[in-house]
Amino acid sequence: MLTGLVLFVSIIGIYSCENNAVTPVNLPIDCDTTDLTYTNSMQFIIDLNCGTLNTGCHSSGSNRDLSTYAALQRDIAGGQKSRFWQEIFVEKKMPLYPELSLDVCTTNKFKVWLLNGAPQ
Repeated sequence: MLTGLVLFVSIIGIYSCENNAVTPVNLPIDCDTTDLTYTNSMQFIIDLNCGTLNTGCHSSGSNRDLSTYAALQRDIAGGQKSRFWQEIFVEKKMPLYPELSLDVCTTNKFKVWLLNGAPQ
């Protein structure tokens, strides 16, 4: 009986191991959240929603520069504990909520990117 219980618990443990990949659900069919990096996806989204391409609020030379990956480091480090996460998902004050809220796809891209370590 004890052997069977140990075997059962072991099997459950093996199949329930946490997968480090973040997979969002209920996304639009054309929303690709795979292989997100700053360079291939997030730079444009950040520029469009935070900086140089739209509001200019966080462009180079501003009080809070988000125009380069190096400048973002203090804001994106820590996944769910990052400043980005806090402002977008917890406090919901960025980008300039509620006037410039993010669509479902973009929101999930930020989540996936931050939870995967915000790769460059």
